[in-house]
Amino acid sequence: MKKFIIASLLLFATQGIFAQLDWSQLSEDYSKTFVLAERVAEQTDKVTADEKGIGIVIKGGVVVLERSVDARSTTQEDHKFKLIKSDGNKIPLDKLSTEKVLEKYKLALEQIDEKLKADRKAQVDDILNSLFN
Repeated sequence: MKKFIIASLLLFATQGIFAQLDWSQLSEDYSKTFVLAERVAEQTDKVTADEKGIGIVIKGGVVVLERSVDARSTTQEDHKFKLIKSDGNKIPLDKLSTEKVLEKYKLALEQIDEKLKADRKAQVDDILNSLFN
């Protein structure tokens, strides 16, 4: 019975460590996407990258992916992610949702960056409007 309890405690402890590693990976992905957004924001006014987060202008207004330090964190490395709509609605994201939103943002920003490199007057609106469809 002691072995079972020790094994269970060890299992739960390692799950907590892996969960933290996953969230730190999301923070790294966000940082890379933020750098890409800054580069694209210099070329078009449809993208913003500032202290509020990564913002993309679509039909319905601006949608911002915000990263903030988790208040429960003992270090400055743990973050929470929110999606903020132009109407002020803040949607907290869990890990899976954050991964999906980051992937969509990254894909859209990469497409815009490539289009703008090829053609300075590229149809950025079409790419951005299809982002959340």
